[in-house]
Amino acid sequence: MKTPFKLRHHIAAFTLALLAVPAAQAQLKIGHIGSMTGPLAALGLDQYDGFQLRVEQGDGMLGGQKVELLRMDDQSKPEVGLQAARELLQKDKVDVVVGITASNVINAVFPYIVKEEVPLIGTNGGPSPFAGERCSPWFVSTAFQNDGAHESAGNEARNRGYKNVAVIAPNYQAGKDAIAGFKRFYKGELAEELYPALGQTDFSAEITQLASSQPDAVYVFLPGALGINFIKQYSQAGLMDKFPLLSSFTVDDITIPAIRDAAVGSLVSTHWVSGASNPRSQEFIKSFEARYNRTPSVYAVQGYDAAALIDETLTANPDLAKDKKAWIQSMRAAKLESPRGEITFERNGFPVQDYNIWKVVNKGEGKVGFEMQNVSLKAHHDAYVDQCKL
Repeated sequence: MKTPFKLRHHIAAFTLALLAVPAAQAQLKIGHIGSMTGPLAALGLDQYDGFQLRVEQGDGMLGGQKVELLRMDDQSKPEVGLQAARELLQKDKVDVVVGITASNVINAVFPYIVKEEVPLIGTNGGPSPFAGERCSPWFVSTAFQNDGAHESAGNEARNRGYKNVAVIAPNYQAGKDAIAGFKRFYKGELAEELYPALGQTDFSAEITQLASSQPDAVYVFLPGALGINFIKQYSQAGLMDKFPLLSSFTVDDITIPAIRDAAVGSLVSTHWVSGASNPRSQEFIKSFEARYNRTPSVYAVQGYDAAALIDETLTANPDLAKDKKAWIQSMRAAKLESPRGEITFERNGFPVQDYNIWKVVNKGEGKVGFEMQNVSLKAHHDAYVDQCKL
């Protein structure tokens, strides 16, 4: 029988719900911050569920220590995320903070947590300032530096000989990083550079602009619900066959069930999708589907790997939980076997990993999936690590 662990889920006004073991029994307090409501809610849920899966596989323990897991909803709002972080550190005295979905929330939360010298494990996104001159020894990421998948996409666009690409991304930190990363490797001309609002649902104006610019191809970064609406409208406008579509964090395992055939034929740049056939990926997919009755996304992998990083470092040395500085140093020095392959960490805390190109294909019987095309960037190092003075 699995040992229960305590879950506290704060939503909106941070109302409290308690489950399972008394706090006195817990040896390790973990605060999880993520977007559980709003346009990025599906991403935040997968981050959390991936993390929780690894805790459950350890019978409510990580590194042999009973876990108390406290979940906070930042609603993709910086001020709410910062309030959550303050509560976790000041009131709950957590040993480590994990998660965070939106880069605008990371921008608000990161400086506060690392200043308090509490380990922070990011499970989604990584704004460029914190990879470069504002890097911190109190941070490690099991996700990605924001530019990575976009640099991979830019590299693929260049290799395919595209000369005039239109790009579209949300008007916030991750969107700006996305286009900067794409341009860094693409090198060609931009037919259009569009920045709709985060949370926008109607892209008819942008699609009209894209069509009129007559690009060689279109590159898209519109995560979650934004991507679903855009891809459907793009396909309905008949543009999928006219202008090849390349995307990152837009067509993925979260959005595919809603997009389905509308995305077939497009290309995806990412570090993991459920099309991965290696044994570790297949084992993870089966475990996640059995527990949650849905296909895991890359966000779930990132959450799962954060729990794995905690588990492996504390298993090797249980005393690290009593020495936060030594513990974060151990996590940053780790070699982690992930469903995406082995990952190591730069001195800025971000992972060194492969970025691949996948094609969205019709699998038959109404199923749509991903087919591996090539490795675009092998063991890729982010563009900002040289600015990190650690």
